[in-house]
Amino acid sequence: MVAMSSFLRPIRLHVEYAAVRAVLVLAGALPIGPARAIGASLGTVAWAAGVRRRVCIENITASLGVSPAEAARIARRSYQNLGRSLMEFAAFRRWSGEDLMRQIDFDGVENFQKAQDAGKGAVCVAGHFGNWEMLGAAVGRLGYPTNFLVGQQTNSRVDDVINDLRRTQGVGIITRASALRKVLQALRANQFLALLADQDARKGGVIVEFLGRPASTVRGPALFAVRSGCPIIPMFIHRENGRHRAIAEPPIWADPSLDEETAVLELTRRHAEALARQIRAHPDEYFWPHRRWKTKSV
Repeated sequence: MVAMSSFLRPIRLHVEYAAVRAVLVLAGALPIGPARAIGASLGTVAWAAGVRRRVCIENITASLGVSPAEAARIARRSYQNLGRSLMEFAAFRRWSGEDLMRQIDFDGVENFQKAQDAGKGAVCVAGHFGNWEMLGAAVGRLGYPTNFLVGQQTNSRVDDVINDLRRTQGVGIITRASALRKVLQALRANQFLALLADQDARKGGVIVEFLGRPASTVRGPALFAVRSGCPIIPMFIHRENGRHRAIAEPPIWADPSLDEETAVLELTRRHAEALARQIRAHPDEYFWPHRRWKTKSV
């Protein structure tokens, strides 16, 4: 069995890479409207095929208190949003910064300026919500030097493609392998760090309430903020009338009277609450297939 798995792995990686390249070609050849429609159709197909369907319905019913039938409707639209977002992300290669920003209405830009005026950078925290890739790129296009903190995909060729797409929109890349040193360097240079903070953090996280249930949440954003003295800025994006509405909330600063662990817990609780508010308002734009509540204690 192990030998067969080792034999098939290169084939699987090649198929994944070929699929990604095909999406890039498609997104590059079509106007963005038809590309989005194809992306939504791909999401519908994935939902119809049963990809993580049970996990989605369980997550939505437990988080929002809706019926299984309503949860299925929300999840189906969530998959369609993911497909649209994939096509938009693939189009980064041919979009200028102006092309990107023409599609986004941004509320709360003054909150980025407040953080930059303080001179210590900011940790911009988002979730798998709306088109999060467009959101992070837009912060940099507003004139605030932005770095993404990213994990590495198991397929290195796909990983390279994804990060190259981000770089086409002027985004810096910091990998988790070199996170602490490079993150603190960027913050000391008054730059912004953008990351997603809504995946299960297992035993290394901190437990806070998320959508009404305890969830292990990454401590990194709060820890970076506490140790560097910078604020956290919760930020979000959702679709609105054929466009994107991005929101930057006011900076959250650590309470200097608290010890480090308590400050990390409090900052984490606050940015998790901010994301939960947005998800309740636009549940069909959240990425529900993830096993977010798998770890309940650390």
